[in-house]
Amino acid sequence: MFKNIKTDSDREEVLELLTYAVLDHPERGEAALRTYQASDDWKLFGVEDEGLIVGIVGFEEQEDGTTVIRHLAVLPENRHRGYARGMLLTLIQERNPKRLTVDTDAEGADFFRNVGFAVYGSEDLSEDGQFHCVYEMDEE
Repeated sequence: MFKNIKTDSDREEVLELLTYAVLDHPERGEAALRTYQASDDWKLFGVEDEGLIVGIVGFEEQEDGTTVIRHLAVLPENRHRGYARGMLLTLIQERNPKRLTVDTDAEGADFFRNVGFAVYGSEDLSEDGQFHCVYEMDEE
């Protein structure tokens, strides 16, 4: 289950995780947190383990049914335990988007490819090293 973490009570834990999500620009973590707190359109949720926020997913829901993942991060010591995959599954179950999209670096692209996203771009073609990843929901 997600925990809404847009409040100041979890500020330090959330900032640490946002910093992992923006490795090349750690100063963007503070700006991102302010955006989440100020915007009704940007959602920020976390997953806890034994009372500690170990992962976050930040996203924006658009009118066409697309959910844009803005940030996804897990504490280094808690990686490879299924938290990121679990947050994506919970996001799909609880928010029911038509599609998920995310722009990410090569390491992130590998993760998203492994969980079923189509990945567009390559390091040769992408000037900024970014990849666009898309997951389309099956229509039932």
